[in-house]
Amino acid sequence: MLTLPKRFRVPQAYRHPSFLLLPTSPTQAVVEFVAMLRECEQLHQLFRPNDVWPSESFSLGQHEDDLAWQRTEFLAKRSFAYGLWSPEREPEFWGGVYLYPSVLPEVEVELFFWKVADAPLGDAELEAELRAWLGKTWHWSEPCLPGRDTPWDEWPGVTYPW
Repeated sequence: MLTLPKRFRVPQAYRHPSFLLLPTSPTQAVVEFVAMLRECEQLHQLFRPNDVWPSESFSLGQHEDDLAWQRTEFLAKRSFAYGLWSPEREPEFWGGVYLYPSVLPEVEVELFFWKVADAPLGDAELEAELRAWLGKTWHWSEPCLPGRDTPWDEWPGVTYPW
């Protein structure tokens, strides 16, 4: 379970000069689905090595169900999924950011993210900014990035919600 300070207000947006984070919503289903299909290879390594999600038969309807689940989790403060968008007035969809509880008691939060190949934002820059945001806003100073800062073959936990 994620530990949040009393009376913590979950951020409904995070505007950074280089990107924008907004909670996932059904309105992004189509644009995100199209991006996911383009980035399947990257997504197959996101939550565990050689994952089958999203499968070749993954449908828009299944994705809409996933977004509904993510929204329920967000409102219940169990896990948090954000869409990664460009910072412009009419933003472009760039990817996703996920904050999950860990089965490991020493891990405050598990952070996962993915982005489209043509996003003009490097992984290292995005990771650094997300770490800073989690420390300052969420009070999680040591997020763990399974598969990134801890290689999958050294990761002792199972990622949420599986």
